[in-house]
Amino acid sequence: MKQFVLLFAATAAALVTPSVVRKQQTPLATNQDKTAEQNAVQAWWDALPNAGNLMSPIEDRITKSIQHSSLDSFLSLIDSEEQEEDHPHPRPWPPHGGHGRHGHRGDPDKTIYELIKENKHTTKFAELVDKYDEIKQLLEDTKHNHTLFVPTDRAFEHVPHHGHGHCGGDDDDDKNNNNDGDHKKPCKEFILALLKYHITPGLYPLHRIHTSHTLPTELHPPALDTSTSSSSNNHPQRIRTSTTPLIPLTHLNFHARLITGDFAAKNGLIHALDAILLPPPSQTTIIRLLPAPFSTLALALQTTGLDKELSTGGEGALPRSGGGTFFAPTNRAWERLGPRVNAFLFSERGRPFLRALVRYHVVVNETVYSDGYYRGGGGGDGKGEGEGEGEGEGEGVGGGYWHVDLPSLLHGKPVSVDIKTWKGFVSIVVNGFVQVVVRDGVADDGVLQVVGRVLIPPHRHHDGHGGEEAENMSVEELKDRLEPYLEEAEESGGRENMGDL
Repeated sequence: MKQFVLLFAATAAALVTPSVVRKQQTPLATNQDKTAEQNAVQAWWDALPNAGNLMSPIEDRITKSIQHSSLDSFLSLIDSEEQEEDHPHPRPWPPHGGHGRHGHRGDPDKTIYELIKENKHTTKFAELVDKYDEIKQLLEDTKHNHTLFVPTDRAFEHVPHHGHGHCGGDDDDDKNNNNDGDHKKPCKEFILALLKYHITPGLYPLHRIHTSHTLPTELHPPALDTSTSSSSNNHPQRIRTSTTPLIPLTHLNFHARLITGDFAAKNGLIHALDAILLPPPSQTTIIRLLPAPFSTLALALQTTGLDKELSTGGEGALPRSGGGTFFAPTNRAWERLGPRVNAFLFSERGRPFLRALVRYHVVVNETVYSDGYYRGGGGGDGKGEGEGEGEGEGEGVGGGYWHVDLPSLLHGKPVSVDIKTWKGFVSIVVNGFVQVVVRDGVADDGVLQVVGRVLIPPHRHHDGHGGEEAENMSVEELKDRLEPYLEEAEESGGRENMGDL
């Protein structure tokens, strides 16, 4: 079961809490090297044997997340400032590291690399680091602080077997043809991306992680890059964090448990994990590999050809930078439309309407996490990329609210997003009433925000957004709502005078 959970970890999600933007550091690799790394990541996922069977147990986890989302939503709507003034509460979890900024564990005279090298529980991760000079140099760098999430040796026992030893190319390590299994090892580019995904720029002690939703990493996927020529503006891939209320039980990407932490080093902090963090695949791959919640959406993408347009490469793919936000309706959300509407949408006659409907759920070049925002072309506020100890709006014991209008792929028709946070809880509401039931599913090319209802675009010449009457909408009403969007040539969508965060 753990190997199933391990696979889900990378697909499920990532969040960040707004914080001080860190100073730009020298990039770890050239753009060409990063492209090779990310091609390796997607190729690794594409080559997984029996991926559908491996992902099938994930249904229970998603169902539980949906059931618990109402609690998150309720608590996150509490006016945090009034609550803090009227009813101050002590911190519900003690810091694991004792007293002081970083606790008393670790050795502030040694680097992160030296500490994991000498520790008997992190030998396997240290062996991987030794094979990549740029990672070793990063963990020995004393000019910048970093936080390392290091899997213990036991975590490596749950790595799923992979049927291919290459990442989209011929990278067979079994050069001696001795069938010793080396050819089944992941390629070097994939391992390099994996190592970077365990490193966070800046200091993230446990108390900060407990109140965060996502964390930036040293992995910079090309699909999240800006369209500028400067590689220093690349957006980092994120890790989703989730802490159980009242007890210090923290999971990363749903599956990896933070078992201990706040080990101080000369150049940062170390936390230990019971599982490996896998770099996530693309949005469409996640949808395809999770049929329990997304089989209807996957069919819609395939039927309309949008799966190819939204892919991160290949013929027919949309030009993208800065990632994208996909408001992914669950199977239950499609069922709410009723059997007649679904029958029409998935008929040959209804295919153009289905295409328009799905395009309204897609935003390209703008990635909105519950506490972070990336925009192509060098924009975006970079929330959550802080290196300092300061806390931004919406982070820590207080709460925060922010709003953004995102241009959808349906002629740029805006999708409104309202986000409110309180004490680690978060509520994301789309178009005024549609709740995000599973937040921040991190992907190679952006984020999945799972919604419990299908989004219906407004009347073409009316202001506002689609209303709750969508669930009771007849086929004719749906056609009347969508038909105006079929009359013009489809555009990729874009931002023109949209609201900022």
